[in-house]
Amino acid sequence: MLTLVGAGDGIGFAIGSQVQTWERPDIVIRPLADLAPTLTTYLLRRQSVPSEPMKRFIQPMKNGAASSGD
Repeated sequence: MLTLVGAGDGIGFAIGSQVQTWERPDIVIRPLADLAPTLTTYLLRRQSVPSEPMKRFIQPMKNGAASSGD
């Protein structure tokens, strides 16, 4: 992403902990003011019947998504 942005071929978004480590004089980094960003996260797993440990791992995430209205 940084290479594309630095070449003028794109823009990007990043989290604060990432940009603190970047030293790119060819890129302007500005915080997005007054926004409460939402980060959509996806669970990727093999397409098969999940094992019991996998089900226990997945269930709390499903519950969290249901309670947030997603």
